[in-house]
Amino acid sequence: MSYLDELNAQQKEAVTTTEGPVLVIAGAGSGKTRVIEYRVAHLLKQGVSPRSILLLTFTRKAAGEMLRRASRHDASAEHVDGGTFHSFAFKMLRRYGERIGLSGSLSVLDEGDAEEAVHRSAASLGLYDPVNPAKAGRGTSKEGRFPKKDTLRSVISASLNKGLDISSILMKDYPHFLHLADDIARVGKRYAAYKREKGYMDYDDLLLFLRELLMDKETLAQLSEQYRYVMVDEYQDTNVLQGDIAYLLGKKNQNVMAVGDDAQSIYGFRGATHENIMNFPKRFPNTTIIKLEENYRSTQEILNVANAVLSDMDNKYAKKLHSAKKEGGGRPHFVCFEQPYREAEWIARKIKEFYDEGVSLSRQAVLFRSSHVSIPLQAELAKRIIPFQVFGGVKFYETAHAKDVMAHLKILLNPRDELAWNRVLMLIPGIGPKTGGRLIAEIIRSVSEGRSPAGVLSSYAKQSRDGREIEKLASFLEASFGKPLPPSEQFALAFSYYEPLLWERFDDWHKRLNDLQTLQQVSSRYASLQEFLGDFVIEPPSFHQAGMLSRPEERPLTLSTIHSAKGLEWDVVFFLGLSEGVLPSNFSMNREDEIEEERRLFYVGVTRAKRNLYLLANFGAGRGGEGAREPSRFVTSSRVLLELNQFGLSPSSYRDSEDEDEESVEYDDDGIGAVRKRKIKD
Repeated sequence: MSYLDELNAQQKEAVTTTEGPVLVIAGAGSGKTRVIEYRVAHLLKQGVSPRSILLLTFTRKAAGEMLRRASRHDASAEHVDGGTFHSFAFKMLRRYGERIGLSGSLSVLDEGDAEEAVHRSAASLGLYDPVNPAKAGRGTSKEGRFPKKDTLRSVISASLNKGLDISSILMKDYPHFLHLADDIARVGKRYAAYKREKGYMDYDDLLLFLRELLMDKETLAQLSEQYRYVMVDEYQDTNVLQGDIAYLLGKKNQNVMAVGDDAQSIYGFRGATHENIMNFPKRFPNTTIIKLEENYRSTQEILNVANAVLSDMDNKYAKKLHSAKKEGGGRPHFVCFEQPYREAEWIARKIKEFYDEGVSLSRQAVLFRSSHVSIPLQAELAKRIIPFQVFGGVKFYETAHAKDVMAHLKILLNPRDELAWNRVLMLIPGIGPKTGGRLIAEIIRSVSEGRSPAGVLSSYAKQSRDGREIEKLASFLEASFGKPLPPSEQFALAFSYYEPLLWERFDDWHKRLNDLQTLQQVSSRYASLQEFLGDFVIEPPSFHQAGMLSRPEERPLTLSTIHSAKGLEWDVVFFLGLSEGVLPSNFSMNREDEIEEERRLFYVGVTRAKRNLYLLANFGAGRGGEGAREPSRFVTSSRVLLELNQFGLSPSSYRDSEDEDEESVEYDDDGIGAVRKRKIKD
């Protein structure tokens, strides 16, 4: 049992309390990953079969890392069932889906294809012009157009994940479309029917159908017998469906451990509900609540700010973080500027100063609530040739070139996939929606009769005035369709066919080429195309952009939204945009629960810093040219201000002190109001 000696008292309690429901409130930087790692190892050392343990996380990487580390203590940990809610759902539905009327072959839609399916559903109801999707099918000019397909998909998805009706979602997120609630609800029903007809599932269906499956008594009894110990990581980020799934899986045995931090519940826009973690003890009576409050990341001075933020929170589990670090640090700074560009100059100079002192760029980060506030800084960093990467934008798997290649692989796996066929055919010059629709119908009819789709395309190519491009597609299918090739070879054939299209389609094809080459390497790890496509759609991999520096000391500076930074840490953190209307966001001003989520975002940003923390605001005009911003209420809270060094910089003092400590205007006892009264001048 000596391995338990590596844990503090609270961690040890969480690891060894294996019977009954347990809620671990893991404060920022408190070692929750270690707790899960050691708890898996402890269960195994107590004689629990690894196949009786289920670990649900939000990324496969997280589950793999925890189980890999647990394997250092007990090699059988590699047989523990670990993964995301969605991957677990996919596996269970493949195994037992027929019990709730699902066919054996499951085709999962990615977000782009789901949006296209929603669009087709709306068009079939006469709500869209099928030729001109931008043209409204309903409403007058006063009412406005019908929502676009991505908005429709978002509203329908939010309704399912949050367990609310369409009107409730529209009232909160799209009030200008509230008068269309009935029509959008009709689209949702038609979309559900369309998926059933075509054998499709989307992300939401995976969870929805898993919950339905778990409500089948026979299936629930089987899974309860198999999984006697259930652990859920990042429980504060679960949505209504995931909360129900965790409850059903743990209902019989009661051996459920949920790990999370209510103060880091920041994904409400994705459907996550703060109430799941708050209501866990109500769903599981006799829950043991264990709080991890020793922080292994930050100095006590930074944690003092974090604790002040926690004190301001409502609806919380009370906790107070204390640092495991013996050495202290300086108090975090709150710095105000008159203009964004002055702020950008100052940050760029401080980054360079830290770099010169031995703090590499990869150990520094700039965080923000909304990416638009980082634009002046990005320009300044580029001017000073300081390399940086931005997180929080479009992910690789959402890019057009990745989706194009995957569509070609999808038609090899499921030649009846009309959405994939549509994407493939629309890449070919001269083929429009009308011709494409006729070809797709003929291809699906041909496949139903047991013939290859290549023949349909070859016949069309011979009749067409310029059928060379169609013939190339037919040749690709002839070489790959129905052949027992490994995924890497199927990918290579698709890649070879698509590469000339890549050159024509994108000006930056040379950068995108590297992405696809990397994806081809990933495909070589899979035994079947179904597994590869399933993983890619359900849990898309992350990729570094081409040209990223390879040596650790040469990695660039990170600019990131707070949402993308959660779970990460840096020695030095610059926290941008601490102004009313930015954090908290304008869109949250009228709802107290959303203001509280914005406060939790602030807490997450503060707790990313290990040694140095700079909270930054500028008084420049807000978006749309409105008047000067006020500093964020989260910083000007009296509890928070007491823990900060506060000063404002004037443009003149900045220019006069390029190589010296900046002059500052100290605040009076009443805090930020003093800066407003003193009015910093040039």
